[in-house]
Amino acid sequence: MYINSKHLQILKFIKNNQISSLKEISDIFSLSTQHTKIHLEDIYCELFLETSGNLKVEPAIEKIKNFPNSRNILRNSQQFTKNQKIFYLIFRLVKDRQIKLSHICEDIELTKRNLNNYFNEISNIITPYNLKTKITNRGIALLGSPHSINRFTYLLIFKFLIEKDFLPKQLRKELIDFIRIKDFYKVRKDISKFITLLDCSFSTHSEISLFCLYVCFKSSNNEKKIKDISFKEALKYKPGYYNTDFFYKVFTFLKNSIFKDISSNYISGIFDLIDIFKYFRSHFNKSIHKKAEEVRSIFAKYLGDHIYKDPNFFHIVNPWINYSYLKDLFLVEDYSFLGLNLNYFTNSNIYEMTKEINLTIPKFTLFESIFIWYSFSKVETKKTKNIFVFKSLPKSIIPSLIEEIYKKHNIKICESVDIKDFNNYKKHNVINNIITIEHIKIYGNDIPVKNLFFPIPNYKKIAPT
Repeated sequence: MYINSKHLQILKFIKNNQISSLKEISDIFSLSTQHTKIHLEDIYCELFLETSGNLKVEPAIEKIKNFPNSRNILRNSQQFTKNQKIFYLIFRLVKDRQIKLSHICEDIELTKRNLNNYFNEISNIITPYNLKTKITNRGIALLGSPHSINRFTYLLIFKFLIEKDFLPKQLRKELIDFIRIKDFYKVRKDISKFITLLDCSFSTHSEISLFCLYVCFKSSNNEKKIKDISFKEALKYKPGYYNTDFFYKVFTFLKNSIFKDISSNYISGIFDLIDIFKYFRSHFNKSIHKKAEEVRSIFAKYLGDHIYKDPNFFHIVNPWINYSYLKDLFLVEDYSFLGLNLNYFTNSNIYEMTKEINLTIPKFTLFESIFIWYSFSKVETKKTKNIFVFKSLPKSIIPSLIEEIYKKHNIKICESVDIKDFNNYKKHNVINNIITIEHIKIYGNDIPVKNLFFPIPNYKKIAPT
């Protein structure tokens, strides 16, 4: 049975959400229903140690959901995907600088013929970072300056830490050995303090970025460290738009934290990260700004026309587009959204919005959409008057429906109106938006109408007695 990271992702999705249909799974992973069913059959056979036969999807999903210790069982059987084999080979080159072909082929069950093809792809990945490989009588060697190798290692470790929940067991073990840290608590504490000092909200990936910087750019014995630099020396690294007091606070923190042991050669790299975290600048800035403008109409379509007037639009969106660009550049597979409880999300506008954005920004995921959705929803004020219009619904359930709409879509509704009374209501009231969950046609009306899916509440699961 061939079990890979995709099986683990599907398993996590099933475990974390109220999933019952094949379509929901195939939609979220952009797989055909046929391939999704094959993945489900693989998971079922691996867990229950029996052939799938004429597997019925809905009962199979329920059985998989309730199977104990299923994640560890799949992990113990997990094999490398092609992409993971390529990056594992790169990781071994970075870690050991030289690898023997016979050993590496055995480790990841790879033939020497396929290995030659893989090294063509490896060359395409590492060449932009001024690195190359060379065949010697001892195997394959990685060539490049220490600076180039360290910079590439930073990106490689960042990729692996984002993907860590779905990496093969062998790669996870070697990764942990490679980044072994004596006082992990101290490292996490200082990184958290640094992000607080910067007062930036892009924390999850900021933490990983700073952690990778600490792991990859610590000075060797003969290199000058940040703690050895005077404030006067450090001023040459200060960007012109930095306030001097802020720069002094940042530099003082660096000299008195875990970052004091970073090589002074990489201090500019720290300020490059601050530019992205706090000031949302990067060398991709022009293309990012253009992409943000391209998708602005999509956000407006699903969130409202206030998006066009929001002065914080680029401030909110650009960091996530920058992150999506980096994911695409370095083939990062980010499934962070699988850690969220997204019950019935496939019936929400946020899912459709993400699919539309993907046509322009391929690596943009539900995780980014959710963050932006809630950031922009804060723009709504009490002056916005949304009313709920219904047709065939009993009035007794309307308050509960309005509450569920607020939970799922963050839309505050002030009043509900039966369609029969709508025209009279409109004559005597100001209305900004109309919300419906039925197929209602409202004619001769210039007020925006949003037709939402029926908001099914998330009931607590009752344990069997």
